Amino acid sequence: MFPMGIWYQKSLNNVTILGLWHIIFALGLVIGSFLNVCIYRIPKGQSLVLPRSFCPYCNTYLTWYDNIPVLSYLLLKGHCRACSAKISLRYPLVELLTGCLCAYLYYVFAQGRGEPLCVFLIYFLLACALIVATFVDLELLIIPNEITLVGMPLALVLSVLCPELHHAQYTLRDFSLVGVYRLDALIASALGILAGGGLVFACSIFGKWLFKKDAMGFGDVKLMGMIGGFVGWKLAITVFFVAPFFGIFMAIPALLVKKSRLIPYGPFLSLATMVCIVMQDYFIELINRYIQLFVVLFTGFQSC
Repeated sequence: MFPMGIWYQKSLNNVTILGLWHIIFALGLVIGSFLNVCIYRIPKGQSLVLPRSFCPYCNTYLTWYDNIPVLSYLLLKGHCRACSAKISLRYPLVELLTGCLCAYLYYVFAQGRGEPLCVFLIYFLLACALIVATFVDLELLIIPNEITLVGMPLALVLSVLCPELHHAQYTLRDFSLVGVYRLDALIASALGILAGGGLVFACSIFGKWLFKKDAMGFGDVKLMGMIGGFVGWKLAITVFFVAPFFGIFMAIPALLVKKSRLIPYGPFLSLATMVCIVMQDYFIELINRYIQLFVVLFTGFQSC
């Protein structure tokens, strides 16, 4: 009976965890549906609340059963019920991407690493902002100020409310400058904004001097500043260096197919950010080693 009881308890726990993941994934799908609204309306300067969702071709308001994430798209076979216009594949893609990121970030940080729930929620909030910025940039070659200029001060506020975002026990996020927990988190966020935005700004200035034209838009500077505010200066540096690798592998095929020199850089920064967040221990340890190397070289030079 005792082994059977253990087996039953483990099975019950597995079912509970599996059910929780399904709930989190479904919640992500719903949030993804709202992100589609943001992607469509923010560049147009429209309200995110009113009017309710409508077909962009015939302006027919959508019923609740035509607005179920992913499922409605499949049942309608990708076409509007009223006018039969084709619905962009972006809508279910954004919903699925948001749902998967919500479940995966919860699995990594809340369950796997046992970090405070606020860390997972803030990382997911950042992921949502990056999804909106990415798809707007892909379509219009702009990154909305409504995302970046709101995101930077929000990162500072959330860092104070959830200082574990920058200084958490049993992780490599250990920033302590003045010894005051929340103030250290605020400083870490501010340094992240300066490091992230400053690196991309310096790169854009150098690119303009080298190529005699704008190499990067100022929207990328603001986006990287926002990212740095959430992830801190060490991960901001890694994002800056990881993003070009994604850019090289993805931009070359795009140039061959589209024959265009205009490649949005925001998606590469966003992708690099999510990779660096999930693999943060590896990248922070790498930065720490380089810091130690520079300290040794500097102190060695000083001692001569």
